Amino acid sequence: MRLRVGFENLPEPIVAHLRNSIHRRPRYFHVYHVTELTMCLRKAYYRRVHGGDEWGVRGLWNVYRGSLLDSRWSPLFPVNQRTFLVTKRGVTITGKFDFVYDDGGGPVLYDLKMPANLYYKKKEGVGQGYRRQVAAYLALAHANGELLDVHRARVLMVADDVVVEEVEEWSDMLDVWLWPRAFMLDSALNLRDPSGLQGPEENWECSSAYCPASTDFRIAFARQGGLGADLSLEESAEESALEVEA
Repeated sequence: MRLRVGFENLPEPIVAHLRNSIHRRPRYFHVYHVTELTMCLRKAYYRRVHGGDEWGVRGLWNVYRGSLLDSRWSPLFPVNQRTFLVTKRGVTITGKFDFVYDDGGGPVLYDLKMPANLYYKKKEGVGQGYRRQVAAYLALAHANGELLDVHRARVLMVADDVVVEEVEEWSDMLDVWLWPRAFMLDSALNLRDPSGLQGPEENWECSSAYCPASTDFRIAFARQGGLGADLSLEESAEESALEVEA
């Protein structure tokens, strides 16, 4: 029996389809998505100046699966996929939640995630980054005068099993946490200096093994021409790096 195991065995037409099916949104200057601000700010900085991440076939599949299910499931709910933004001192924060659902206990804002597996999530919960992300969507909605009857949020994770975690509303999140981080990141990008940004946080993605702000990444990046070599702050928004639609 000849047995081959691994995503590298997918035929090239399928790999090409995965790659071409991933929708990305432009990263505009002075406009920051909630996903950037709730992760390690140094990672957000390096992703912007470096031009984003390259995925292997497994990564392409994970993104494709999540995007496909989200596009099929979110429209099942009357209130879904609404984008909010707020602007202050020339800086904009934006974010789009997945859907709102009332299962009899009042309306709840949901953020849908499709991770590769849920082994650690079953033991430790969805993680601080995802909790902050769904709380930020609720804060943005209220700042826009919408979903004012919604005061609960949940992260819904679906993979080999289902994990749901309740997230408390953070009423003053914009003023005390999101705006300071947005201004900090914007200033670092304007000055081309990430040294003042907050370093690795409690999210596992900000550990040295994964975060682009790690020493190994900075060394490799410097060899490619130095910080910001491939991204000019004067270039148009259409030419700027792209990010996965979430």
